[in-house]
Amino acid sequence: MLLPEFVNKLSKLRSVGTRKYSSSFPIVNEMERTVTINGGDDRSFPKHLNGKEASLLNKESKRASYGFLFNREPRLVGFGTARMLNRHYSSQHHTPNLEHKLLGSIPNYVKIVEVGPRDGLQNEKEIVPTAVKVELIKMLASSGLSVVEATSFVSPKWVPQGIGHSRFPVLTPNLKGFEAAVEAGAKEVAVFAAASESFSRSNLNCSIEDSLARYRDVALAAKDHAIPVRGYISCVVGCPVEGAVPPSKVAYVAEELFNMGCAEISLGDTIGVGTPGTVIPMLEAVLDVVPIENLAVHFHDTYGQALSNILLSLQMGISIVDSSISGLGGCPYAKGASGNVATEDVVYMLDGLGVKTNVDLTKLVLAGDYICRHLGRSSGSKAAIALSRRLANASKL
Repeated sequence: MLLPEFVNKLSKLRSVGTRKYSSSFPIVNEMERTVTINGGDDRSFPKHLNGKEASLLNKESKRASYGFLFNREPRLVGFGTARMLNRHYSSQHHTPNLEHKLLGSIPNYVKIVEVGPRDGLQNEKEIVPTAVKVELIKMLASSGLSVVEATSFVSPKWVPQGIGHSRFPVLTPNLKGFEAAVEAGAKEVAVFAAASESFSRSNLNCSIEDSLARYRDVALAAKDHAIPVRGYISCVVGCPVEGAVPPSKVAYVAEELFNMGCAEISLGDTIGVGTPGTVIPMLEAVLDVVPIENLAVHFHDTYGQALSNILLSLQMGISIVDSSISGLGGCPYAKGASGNVATEDVVYMLDGLGVKTNVDLTKLVLAGDYICRHLGRSSGSKAAIALSRRLANASKL
């Protein structure tokens, strides 16, 4: 079975000036990867869904189709070095920027936040050995990913896989967790809230307001230590208990996190029910209170909508995307929710769009194969499966 032919030309992309990003997690000391995070200006907050948001939903039904032009079959030069006749199989080599009215707003650089070692593995029944995690993180880092979340300083009672390690960046649910992280040498931390009251109580064991109060203490302590804080919001479009989540609730939590000092806020579709029609009004509401350069998107792929939601987010100006190697993940508190969108699939799409990521797709596939072999399962990435089969068949020639 051959690989799908690579897309050579989607349409012409207008050149968009690269934003200056600074939010990134240090991985392990040996990897020598460090970052800082910028803040932004505060804005006003809409209390209710407005007519503009409703009209956007109607406009979503009027979608244009793309015409594709395909290159010839890829030529393989040994394992892991698939080459097009005129293009190297890697996101570090792009076709020329092309213009198209539908793609002109997409940033020419997207930062990928790899959450596999933390969010991806926390749902595993068996604890993944530290040595395996560290090796996975090193492989992910060597692929060019500058942001790799590794673990969480949380109680094993609540998330069995969340066991802290001294040199990894971590999630810190409260001040005690933050102090443990700092003592262990963490250089950057993250807090996680929810836009759903029910999910907050089941996931964090407290109300939304109580969780925000905890995070204000964490943010204040982090500021004293000059440690950047990233904020996560779960259930930004749907909740397994409450159903649809109003965009105004998401915007409220995002504004609170931003005002307390979270320099980057990741908007998570925890159960993967979002579509472009529900993501648009959510993003519009949040963009009214948080600068776009401080926002990231985090989509699960339960209904196969993650890539379409990411593309829509990019068209709206978002330039930071969370993903998980091989689509690992799920949610311990949302039964039936599948894993995060696969990093390999995101990079493959961005590479086809001519968007720079600085990530080597071949190395990503190898990292995904490594962890999947350890877990005894096949990859959740369609791109990785297709590319692996192509390379395996080529090795027999």
